[in-house]
Amino acid sequence: MFAAINHMAIASSNWPMMGRFYESVFGLKCSTHRPFHGVVYSDGYCGLNINPKRDGATAGLDHFGFLVDDVDEVVIRMEKRWPDSDLVRRPSTRPFAAYSGNDPDCNVFDLAQRKGDERKNMYAETAAEGWAQDRYLNKFAVRTKNVERCADFYMDVFELTPANIQSEEGCKHLSDGRVTLSLMPWSISVYAGMAVHHSGPEHLGFKVESIEQLKKDVATAKGANQYLAPFELGGSPEADTRKAMFAHWATGKYQMCDIDGTWIDITDE
Repeated sequence: MFAAINHMAIASSNWPMMGRFYESVFGLKCSTHRPFHGVVYSDGYCGLNINPKRDGATAGLDHFGFLVDDVDEVVIRMEKRWPDSDLVRRPSTRPFAAYSGNDPDCNVFDLAQRKGDERKNMYAETAAEGWAQDRYLNKFAVRTKNVERCADFYMDVFELTPANIQSEEGCKHLSDGRVTLSLMPWSISVYAGMAVHHSGPEHLGFKVESIEQLKKDVATAKGANQYLAPFELGGSPEADTRKAMFAHWATGKYQMCDIDGTWIDITDE
């Protein structure tokens, strides 16, 4: 593939313990620890950046990133055919991406090149170690106003291909061969009976070998350390509405949260 989804990012005020949660429950390995800038965990293919929540910013699922064969070609494609999208150079303190960009609906992604980029590619080095594991990141889901146009953008610029996934009407699921980018429609009516969530990243997904074993591992982690206990879905009328809404749009078999309340959609198929 021309492009691979090589990382997902979460902003959290509790980023050190968030990393421990994904390590203890999903088996991700800490590939980078930068004391002032958060931690990076990996499944051997895709990284999970857990960054400190900063002033003026919101917590939660924040953005995702691409690793591409040719950054210059991405720039050309965007400039020629997508005038409502843009790229900006990242500060030199960011070793993970050369650029940040936006799609036609202003959803943000990072961009780095496989070879020839002057920055250290943390994720490529991790993947080069060659390990595989049963639990891995398999989806990044975004709520957006213009699903069709955004899907066309990611297929044209990054050469993602349609994934064979059955889901609610109006969604588009695109794959890099391993990780799926799920684009779901945003409208105010989706949030009837609950607090409205702005458009943008909504949830991430994991493929696991066994949902039942995952549940046991969550219970073990929670019993060993109360700070590893995930947020519970449901429990009040509004929380039950959110839970039902998540399950309705999810493509996995089981839904849960991390310790910060980030939604996680899980499949073992």
